[in-house]
Amino acid sequence: MQNVAQSWLVWDLTHSPLAIGIVAFSDSMPRLLVGALGGAIADRFDRRRVLLITQTLAMVQAVVYWLAVWFQVIAFWHIVVLGFFLGVVNTINQTARQSLVNSLVPKEELLNAIGLQSSVFNFSKILGPSTAGIIIASVGIAECFFVNAVSFLALIYNLHLMQLPLWERKPARKSMWADIKEGFSYVRGSRRISHIISISYVMAMFGAPYNRFVPIFATNILHVGPTGFGLLMSAPGVGATLAALFLASVKNLRVGIRWICACVLGFAVALVLFAFSHSFVLSFIFLAMVGFCQIAERALSNTAIQIETPSDLLGRVLSLFFMDRGLWSFGSVLMGTAASAVGISWTFAACSAVCALAAGSLLATNARRRAQAATHRIPSG
Repeated sequence: MQNVAQSWLVWDLTHSPLAIGIVAFSDSMPRLLVGALGGAIADRFDRRRVLLITQTLAMVQAVVYWLAVWFQVIAFWHIVVLGFFLGVVNTINQTARQSLVNSLVPKEELLNAIGLQSSVFNFSKILGPSTAGIIIASVGIAECFFVNAVSFLALIYNLHLMQLPLWERKPARKSMWADIKEGFSYVRGSRRISHIISISYVMAMFGAPYNRFVPIFATNILHVGPTGFGLLMSAPGVGATLAALFLASVKNLRVGIRWICACVLGFAVALVLFAFSHSFVLSFIFLAMVGFCQIAERALSNTAIQIETPSDLLGRVLSLFFMDRGLWSFGSVLMGTAASAVGISWTFAACSAVCALAAGSLLATNARRRAQAATHRIPSG
């Protein structure tokens, strides 16, 4: 709900695609600045305590946001600062939260567990934007921020209720910087994991920031108000939830590069179709397809990394994977600048082409490697 309210607030204050990109930059940049540090924290400290601290700080941010909007003192620079602060908090929170899954679920059930977790998370992307659009249209934007602030009480209470394995303090370890370097070294030495992280970085730079610019399509192209905008923002959540439920129930799906690249290609095609659609219904469907492919790629990549990474390195390796969110900041500014110059539709088309080319190149590289491995296995003579 806060993401929807924030996007609408920025667009209402500035009517500038570049301003939307700047806010997205401030929200995502902490992924790059403190992402690796968040991984080291997740591997070093009690993850439940880390989550309690980060969620409390996020609630403080939400309350400040609500009060600033309620008393009508909110300015554009306030949004940038609040977004940056929440980005730092969420960077540490996400790595600690995702690391818990591996300690609770057997590796052979990780894909189903991550899919189930994603289905619950993405259901909020359906309910949240739709509800936010209705609240903004009926009672105002400040009330939307208020609901978000109150929701953290339930989050913190649930963290107290969770039954987690007891945390055991590790023996004296190296410095935090040495921990971070160890994570980088492991990723650099694993070709499979480095390829998965690389394609995720391309998606983050040229694909994922699309949702920041949906307000432009809602107002300038499809000509719908806050309610229609909320429905459009919920469409990727519909597709993502379907993808997550599928992954939560599928059996014997081999997690690998080919399926990950197929999802990236599907994402690129769906985004192009949305970019040039002038029908609200078709735009909703295409955005749902975008959400389906995006969350499938995300869940498959997450699962592959968690299966192959030792538990004592998991937080640091996952933090490097989640650092792709930091590239959303550069991608948002890039897309906002390009949209101001050539239009949002052609900007989406160009970014989709980059994603498709990256997936195709990785598929070709993977196919050559498999062919070479098969050749070496054939006995000579």
